Amino acid sequence: KTGAGPVPGGSGKLFRPSLMQVTDAIAARRSVNRLTDRVPGRAEIEKMIEAATWAPNHRFTQPWRFHVIAGEDRQRFGEHLADAKQRRCPPQTDADRAALKKTAGLFLRAPLVIAVSVARSTDRVQDLEDYGAACAAIQNMLLSAWGMGIVSKWRTGDAAQDPAARDYLGTGPDDRIAGYIYLGYPAAGPIPPPRERDAEVIDWRSLKG
Repeated sequence: KTGAGPVPGGSGKLFRPSLMQVTDAIAARRSVNRLTDRVPGRAEIEKMIEAATWAPNHRFTQPWRFHVIAGEDRQRFGEHLADAKQRRCPPQTDADRAALKKTAGLFLRAPLVIAVSVARSTDRVQDLEDYGAACAAIQNMLLSAWGMGIVSKWRTGDAAQDPAARDYLGTGPDDRIAGYIYLGYPAAGPIPPPRERDAEVIDWRSLKG
């Protein structure tokens, strides 16, 4: 086969999947909330992360780190965030206490979570490029998971901004958390349908057709 790029692994052979394979996978993937308790295996996780590391990465800085959170560590991580939150702002109302309980159980929504952290660069442009590379890596991971029958949800929110999360994961104090990837197998119920896409997202400047 001939194509546009080398096969991962450095064989030098060229490979190009069909356009239908690529676009169908992109269009078919969905974020799924309801998961069973079945945990993806280590081999599958390693394949996802390998796919992630093939993302475009300017200057090959490889700024990403993948923190695999499963089993009891999910509870410990959530409780660590809840404890830090309680110290910063002691609960005053039932709503406050409910929010703390929700934080403590944050990572129990999936049998396995991968936190993706990004090392910061002192160069402003490189810093932005590294964050973009990490987001591309996450998309590779999501598509790889989907191809193995594993569903996912990319989450960010307050937990991705909390210094206590960086402390727990052992990242640099200024590193970013690009997201938490919730992974598992779909529970009973339909996969979410396609969403309507905005047709006005392209600004044609030269190719009028």
